[in-house]
Amino acid sequence: MDSIPAEHVKDFNKETKELLYQRVFVILWIGIILIPLFSALDYIVVPHYLKEFFIYRISCSASFLLLMALYLSRVGKDHPFLVAIIAYIISGSTISLMVFKMGGYSSFYYVGIIMVLVTFAAMLPLSTLQSTVSGILLYLIYAVPILLFSSASGNDIRMFLNNSFFFIFFIVISVVQCYEETKGRITQFNLRMELDNLAERLSYYAHNLEAEVEKRTRELRESELKYKDLYENIIDIVILTDMNGKIIMANPRFYEATLLPDTHGNHLSLLDVIHPLDRKMVKMEIFGKSFQKKEDIKNIQFRIVNTRDKVIEVECNTKLVQKDKSIIGIQMVLRDITERRKLENALIESNKNVQDARIATILGLAKLAEYRDSDTGAHLERIREYSKILAEELAKTPKYEGYITKEYIDDLYNSSILHDIGKVGIPDSILLKPGRLTPDEFEIVKQHSKLGGDAIRAIETKIKGKSFLTLGKEIAYYHHERWDGKGYPEGLKGEEIPLSARIVALADVYDALTSKRTYKEAFSHERAKEIITSERGSHFDPDIVDAFIKREKEFREIRVRLHTEAIENMAEKNAYGA
Repeated sequence: MDSIPAEHVKDFNKETKELLYQRVFVILWIGIILIPLFSALDYIVVPHYLKEFFIYRISCSASFLLLMALYLSRVGKDHPFLVAIIAYIISGSTISLMVFKMGGYSSFYYVGIIMVLVTFAAMLPLSTLQSTVSGILLYLIYAVPILLFSSASGNDIRMFLNNSFFFIFFIVISVVQCYEETKGRITQFNLRMELDNLAERLSYYAHNLEAEVEKRTRELRESELKYKDLYENIIDIVILTDMNGKIIMANPRFYEATLLPDTHGNHLSLLDVIHPLDRKMVKMEIFGKSFQKKEDIKNIQFRIVNTRDKVIEVECNTKLVQKDKSIIGIQMVLRDITERRKLENALIESNKNVQDARIATILGLAKLAEYRDSDTGAHLERIREYSKILAEELAKTPKYEGYITKEYIDDLYNSSILHDIGKVGIPDSILLKPGRLTPDEFEIVKQHSKLGGDAIRAIETKIKGKSFLTLGKEIAYYHHERWDGKGYPEGLKGEEIPLSARIVALADVYDALTSKRTYKEAFSHERAKEIITSERGSHFDPDIVDAFIKREKEFREIRVRLHTEAIENMAEKNAYGA
């Protein structure tokens, strides 16, 4: 985790304390309002405990009201974590009492205590130590009364151990979440400190420049704007114009940049040296809005063109010049940022090259497996097209709209073709065998998932930071897992299977069904659709099957187009070989 410089530790702790104070206020109100409202759940689930549990909940809510008074006091402002931990213990103890009343070991109300854990961990800016200790404390509040005062059968013990497992899992997740949040806040804090330091240095230089501009402007007004030597030694371009853009005075740097003669009294218009595509914007922003709003402009960028048609990128800061409370002109400082722009463009081009290399790497890896099996045709192209369609459709649903981003879809499109990379490790005698495989041979083929995932993992370890191969690794490992847990290699079930692998699983099966193999003819689209929908909720994620049904027309079109292209390409190769 990034560290806070010693001189800023106090400021960071103060910021954390203020954030904690704000979040505690929200948590108290959540407890005051929501805890009594959960009586509706008691009414439905355990109506015979309704009155007793309502008393517990009202007492807990009343305790939160008292804590609100403590929170608003001097003590609460100085010790917000104390208020939070008291509320934490009270709410946990209240639900623990309900758990005990409902049988202890086998009570499913322990979920309420987990809700308390997750709420506090998600909302409060806790350190890793605080989140760990508070999680253990809450577990003890749940477990100790049960172990000391409840009797249990063997099945109850198993249920208690099951509940404890999930409890501990949520504690770990909460600790990781708090760690990541703290890490993120430290990073943001350090960046702000660095920006503040940079702003101070820039302010120092800007202050000196503004002081000089103010001095020269006063002299300019006193001499009725007739100074000829404005800012002789300033490396930036400094221009004084009237309200219509006519240049009243400019420093030598302006004439050096534009290669114009020092015309002085000829009143050249600034707009004449601005790039034609930028004139409208400059006229509107500097000579329109600036005068109308009587505001200075900071860091507006445009291009000027010298007499040899050389384009110079500039960044402009303006200051309105007033006399007798009337605006008579505008002072402009133009900084040449041409080289900076070149560096920015070079960086963009470099990033593009990295992206191209990434895609080429993925495609090259995928082709290793495809070249082993000439029977697959345009299999890789179809798989990535099918996967992209499914991801785009899922992204429209509330469940995935925040998770499946454009970047995710692009990564899935490029990485999905790595799903069978592990087949390079399967013997040709099995991989290319005509007809169906024996059970032993199929067990060998099943190893390609682990071989492929391990191979990509080995490559990924050589790449610093988050790797673009992450999705490819998930897909290679798990695209043969099933929603019902009967797949391989690990028998993952439901959402334990990474989303990327669940998407490619359907795309892969659809392509296998609709493609001709040595041991079968290609199924029609309708037959493939019938098979896939029949396995909704068993082999495939129901959400992904629904997405497939909504976009089945595009599946059909891609299948026809890419199968046709594959046949044509094969014919060309055969003709060339002949």
